[in-house]
Amino acid sequence: MQYDVIIVGAGPAGLSAAAFAARRKLKTLVLEATNKVGGKPVNVYGTKIVDDFIGFPDGVKGKEVGEALLRQAQKFGAEIKCESRVSKVSIENNDKLVSTDDGRTYKAKAVIIATGSHSKSFVGGIEGETEFKNKGVSYELQNPNEMKDKIVFVVGGGETAVETAITLKDIAKQVYLVHRRDSFRADEILVEQLKKSKINILTNSRLQKIHGDDKVTGVTIYNDATKKEIEMKADQVIFCFGTVPASEMLKDLNVKVDEKGLIMVDCDQKTNVEGIFAAGDVAGGAMRISTAIGEGVKAALNAYKYIKQPYWA
Repeated sequence: MQYDVIIVGAGPAGLSAAAFAARRKLKTLVLEATNKVGGKPVNVYGTKIVDDFIGFPDGVKGKEVGEALLRQAQKFGAEIKCESRVSKVSIENNDKLVSTDDGRTYKAKAVIIATGSHSKSFVGGIEGETEFKNKGVSYELQNPNEMKDKIVFVVGGGETAVETAITLKDIAKQVYLVHRRDSFRADEILVEQLKKSKINILTNSRLQKIHGDDKVTGVTIYNDATKKEIEMKADQVIFCFGTVPASEMLKDLNVKVDEKGLIMVDCDQKTNVEGIFAAGDVAGGAMRISTAIGEGVKAALNAYKYIKQPYWA
């Protein structure tokens, strides 16, 4: 079936792009790889109060953000298909062809990539990491309640690491935050919450080894300041070492990406390939819900100009 615009990804950037494209009466299709829409606000921060979403000074649950964006996209007529993982984007006779894992191919005049990013699935250099993957070693917090009464080590110093530790402070038996430096990259307000909590903060420290039998039972921590190592009991290790942009479906299209895999766009969210746009975390930037929404809007409006070529553009 022929569409005006196909949007790959149903997170904040994708849903906002869908709303504005459909509002402009573009025949709009959103393809989402998972079984639910909303992206990270729903899948990662569903029950968490998001307090940096502009316009909600008292905060709002991530799930509510995702649901509101979905309703708005559907209100204007955007079609949304879940469990439609895109494997490839190509161009044939000026048509953009979007192929999914289930063997389907959709045609469009323009494509907006809003696939976001996913957690790194390997750190490297840590004994036991591979052996205990999915046996007490993970790379993101998917279900906080599974950490109930466990001794959890969160490794990292950025926003995700600090938020993960804070989320678990009243659920897990004990929470340790291990960071190789003595300061954090997370927002100051989060660091303030962290330091006021009962979380055990291990700065200037590195997780060297993960122990266990069938599952994780302990870790070895090395402190760079004291030059000492210590073995500690553990049930779970969560590595929060950044994310990887989900841009792999463009590998055959020669869309320019940087050394991290982030899609390179101009101020109009255009890539170097005509008719291909990108927005949200997959294109880098501030990586916040508010900016992802703004970029999605901008991508949709510029896709409209590309497709319709109105006199005023």
